[in-house]
Amino acid sequence: MSQGTLSPPRPRRSRRAVSSTTPWLFLAPFLLAFAVFYLAPVLYAVYLSLFIKKRVGFGPAKEVFAWFEQYSRALQDTAFLQSLGNIALFGLVQIPIMLGIAVALAIVLDSVKGRAQRFFRTVFYLPYTIPAVVAGLLWGYLYSPNLSPINQTLKAVGSGTVDMLSSTVVLWSVANIVTWTWTGYNMITLYASLQNVPTDIYEAAKIDGADGWNLTRYIKLPLLRPTIILTFIFSIIGTMQVFSEPFVLRPLGYVPDNLTPNTYIYLAASRDAQYGYAAAMAILIALVTFLFSTVFLRFARLGGDR
Repeated sequence: MSQGTLSPPRPRRSRRAVSSTTPWLFLAPFLLAFAVFYLAPVLYAVYLSLFIKKRVGFGPAKEVFAWFEQYSRALQDTAFLQSLGNIALFGLVQIPIMLGIAVALAIVLDSVKGRAQRFFRTVFYLPYTIPAVVAGLLWGYLYSPNLSPINQTLKAVGSGTVDMLSSTVVLWSVANIVTWTWTGYNMITLYASLQNVPTDIYEAAKIDGADGWNLTRYIKLPLLRPTIILTFIFSIIGTMQVFSEPFVLRPLGYVPDNLTPNTYIYLAASRDAQYGYAAAMAILIALVTFLFSTVFLRFARLGGDR
């Protein structure tokens, strides 16, 4: 090609192809991990839930396609329905208490400055850094009728002991562990939200005469509302997944198999080898969690529109 001759322009179609492919190249690692670690297990669980082990003739039992028979069985299983009732009662009591404490601590922490703020922020957040199994073992020691320092203190003052691992109380013993573990995490989330509030709003409110409780009631709490809704939804999802704490407490006291849905599902799969039935119950739990979260979000939006 002679000097001064312009090279032919690159076809516009190829540039468009490159520009449309580039985002997918960046998304590819995430999409691959999402498909392998999230989508594939869900699809496999759905596949397992559609099969049931049956004996055909005189031969050994075989897995046969049964449509939704496992789901029908789960909806008629009183033990499974009892576990759903337990976790619903658990959430109705534990979530408001945990988030109420977290909101109060976040507001107090936002009002404290200096080293005291850093100290209490670390102390309140520390339980969240402890694994659930370790937290269960720690509280299991405190709950144990023979080892518990609480019961030893009650004996010393001449009072009766309390068996916090009995079947009638163990649900609330688990709720106490979950509250102890997750209150600090929710507090930090709410505290971070308060830190993003412009100081101009506080100064304007103080000029108008707001101070102390009025500043909290009319400024901080309304601005925290979206974050409270978010933490509430996360808490609903987390409540439906409670497993480690009751499972760790099982060797220490009488913890019913169906104390929570996840313990019941785990035992159905690992102990009774009913994989299809366990998969059907797991799918139902996912649907119930989605239903609870959607209903709560719906009510929260209706409350905000008023």
